[in-house]
Amino acid sequence: MITVDTSIFIDLLFEYDSNRTLKAEEVLGIILEKGLEIINPTAFKVELAGVLTRRMQIDKALEIIKSILFEIKLIPNPDELAFDVALKTGSRATDAYFIATAKLTNTILITNDRMMAINAKKYGVEAYYLIEEFDIAKKRL
Repeated sequence: MITVDTSIFIDLLFEYDSNRTLKAEEVLGIILEKGLEIINPTAFKVELAGVLTRRMQIDKALEIIKSILFEIKLIPNPDELAFDVALKTGSRATDAYFIATAKLTNTILITNDRMMAINAKKYGVEAYYLIEEFDIAKKRL
């Protein structure tokens, strides 16, 4: 199992920077190829919906969300653990949910959000900031 932050999926779907998109594409390809289960908090679905509907029509966003969720196991938001993460690291709420999910499920966290990776490591979660730790993350997978 692995926890994959929304930032990876957004970089896959929208090419702001071709390097980020290629890394997201490759790491998700490795995850699927190896049959690793992605496990995320339900906050992932909400965050993804918000980002997508700011950039496209709702029907298209729903289609993409459904196709992505087909590949992901969502767990209930670990509220108390996320609260502890936020208290101890100062992380943003959604980041705290991803960090807490990785901690709770004893999975690694892959993200394109530098602060999330820093806070996850601070909280004792094995995390990789894909933009700078791409080769290490690939080896770990």
